[in-house]
Amino acid sequence: MQYLAPSPAEIEAAVRVLFEEACFYRWFPIATDSYEAFAASDPIGVAELRGIAERMLMAASQAGSRARRV
Repeated sequence: MQYLAPSPAEIEAAVRVLFEEACFYRWFPIATDSYEAFAASDPIGVAELRGIAERMLMAASQAGSRARRV
């Protein structure tokens, strides 16, 4: 079974949640004022967060599909 990829808006929302959690837990070596400042200064970091968020959303979608079939 093929699962739908999350929409860009869903990925963006998840990335912002990840960013806020990363700031809270001090995962970043330098304090960042905002997601926009982070995105402007670290495009690779943003791409990595987007990839993590997309994989998490896909896994959640797959888990939800499996749960509905049971």
